[in-house]
Amino acid sequence: MDVCSGCHEPLHDSVVAEVEGKIYKSCPSCSTAMGQHVFYRYKDFDMKEMGNGRYIVQSCCPGCCVKDGHKPDVCFSC
Repeated sequence: MDVCSGCHEPLHDSVVAEVEGKIYKSCPSCSTAMGQHVFYRYKDFDMKEMGNGRYIVQSCCPGCCVKDGHKPDVCFSC
């Protein structure tokens, strides 16, 4: 299992962080590639419909989900 070089937590798990009242989320795919958690704005992630009107945030950033290479701007990393 790969762990973050900064916080030593698993890279395959998304991490949500609040900084100065703003919410950020890591992308497991980008994080694994970089060896540390890579955070984007939470609102940059797409929502996935789960049925029954329930939605959850996508695990990976839009660039990794669509695999088109168009990733949002990195806000920070561990």
